[in-house]
Amino acid sequence: MAVKPVPITGSVLAWTRAEAGMSPATLAEAVGASAEEVIAWESDRLQPTTGQFRALAKKLGRPESFFFLARPPQVSNLTVAFRTTAEKLGSPASAIEVGKELRLAQRTQRVAAWLQERLASSSPEIPEGDLRAPAARVAAKLQDWLHWNLDIQLKNTDAQVTKTLRRHLEEHGIIVMHVPIDTDTGVRGFSLPHDEAPLMVINTKERYGARTFSYIHELAHLALDDGSLCLVKNDEGVERWCNEVAACFLMPEHDVREFVRYKFGTVKISSLEQVSPLRSRYRVSTQAAALRLHKLGLSEPGFYPSVHWAIEKRKGGGSSVDSSQTRDVVRLQTYGRGYINLLIEAKETRKIPETQVLELLKMSRSEFSRLEFLARSSGEG
Repeated sequence: MAVKPVPITGSVLAWTRAEAGMSPATLAEAVGASAEEVIAWESDRLQPTTGQFRALAKKLGRPESFFFLARPPQVSNLTVAFRTTAEKLGSPASAIEVGKELRLAQRTQRVAAWLQERLASSSPEIPEGDLRAPAARVAAKLQDWLHWNLDIQLKNTDAQVTKTLRRHLEEHGIIVMHVPIDTDTGVRGFSLPHDEAPLMVINTKERYGARTFSYIHELAHLALDDGSLCLVKNDEGVERWCNEVAACFLMPEHDVREFVRYKFGTVKISSLEQVSPLRSRYRVSTQAAALRLHKLGLSEPGFYPSVHWAIEKRKGGGSSVDSSQTRDVVRLQTYGRGYINLLIEAKETRKIPETQVLELLKMSRSEFSRLEFLARSSGEG
């Protein structure tokens, strides 16, 4: 009986192999073929057998349907702007530590963009940012876009505010991933702009308040369509502007001034104890609250710089992925509802088979069934 060839797209195979850093010979050895055969597949002169095709999809870590794309994905070369503390500036350990998270985020974004195209989903329309525009004006535009108001922060706990903000971002088409990154690196998050699948990654080893601030900081980066920076200080250039947008979004000037006047009169803030009520009110980190007071001229001259390092050295405290949790809970926490529901929709509309969804998430069918229930429930991941 003749072996039926699999009609893959050669250029997609060539792109995937190159991205995986494999030579034709390396891939050939893994799938039981010769280097010449792999080259022939990539030039569409030959096609692999079913067995060879399944082996190469597994080796390259892609769903089988990926190789039937009409052309390779268009991916821009991004050097990510990792949010770091100043004392970790330029640390090689930072880039090494987040390397696997960056690769995971890029793979997730490529899959999401591909699925968005298949499902003919509408693209998120993030309000455009402009470094020349006042941060407060951009923050107001982002608030309106997300349907966010200060009452959400005032009436909920730190954890509830963080989870609600993540949900708002996901409902507006942004993929929000959570990964634990060693706090010694100082990395708090990063973002990957994309027309169809904008994505941000947040460090879950940070406290909830710091996480909330990072959401808006990264949203500001996405509004700028900015993915071309490297490790930089938080108080310089684009990073400073994104910090100011986040501060204006979460701590509106008029409310901060009224609250400080109510609590302390005309006295300038001069201690961390005085910062605590603001941190609690706006559900942000102590550092963010102290910086906002400094920027608005409501603290003593030199106050923020004098306490900056003490604040920086405080470790996280928010929850991260717990190794004792079941895989369905971990996947929902890591990828978020936006991405998981995209996979569920693609499976239900038969854009991709369930087996490939399971392969992407590295889950069993029973685990995925529980994940579907969690993703559609009102509980938070």
